[in-house]
Amino acid sequence: MLKLIWCELFKYKRNKIIPILTASSLLFPFALVVMAKSEISTATTITEFHAYYDRLYNNSLVYSSMLLFPGLFGCISAILFFNERECDTFKNLRTIPVTRNGLIFTKLIVMYLWAEVYSICSVVSVTLFCFFLEPAAVYDVLFKILCSMLAGFTMATVSLPIVVIVIYMNQSFLLSLLLSFLYSVVNWLLLVVFSTNEPFLRWLPLINGIFLPSRFLDWRKAVLGLDTLVALPLQEYIRVALYLVCFLVICVFLIVRFYKKWSR
Repeated sequence: MLKLIWCELFKYKRNKIIPILTASSLLFPFALVVMAKSEISTATTITEFHAYYDRLYNNSLVYSSMLLFPGLFGCISAILFFNERECDTFKNLRTIPVTRNGLIFTKLIVMYLWAEVYSICSVVSVTLFCFFLEPAAVYDVLFKILCSMLAGFTMATVSLPIVVIVIYMNQSFLLSLLLSFLYSVVNWLLLVVFSTNEPFLRWLPLINGIFLPSRFLDWRKAVLGLDTLVALPLQEYIRVALYLVCFLVICVFLIVRFYKKWSR
């Protein structure tokens, strides 16, 4: 498995699209810093500086993870899964031998690794942009990177339906890209339309994907004495954990099933 992962990583090292998609993690941090630049001039205390950095980080986490990430994740999945079909190389891989399941799980691992890289780049970029404006505003960077890594994993999990759709539709890269961003847009529309309907929002994929990272951030701010944390019942955390596990299992099952029909 490790050799297959390295092969996938080296294979896409020369692919110019993946670095470009990863570089898009700078878009929202840069835009947010530019739009909120005037707020830093009104801050006078270290608490206000820290609050400014927290707002930038939270907004970047929400928009980068919930709006841009699912679409980019679908683009990466299309690139990874369409490669053997477009080049007609799967039969050659079977002579090594490489099983379908081994190839599928390798690609999923590579996609999760990309999700972690994207998330780390996002938090590092917003931190650097903020540091250039006001070095005193930046604090607790390591913990924010860890939360972003957790967000990368959870958001990749709730974005797996895009991979299922891409493989099931078995269409062109362009259609896969459109379907990927459509998934993100539909989730946001549902979030806006049912913003007051809490029972419905509790089952929305993107909300569950961002739940744990946001709660860890709230917990950390409460520990540092910067904010208060509203206690939630333990079953709420268990529900989210089970939601993510079931989401992962169901989507992986469908990916394996559809890919086997696809590569026969």
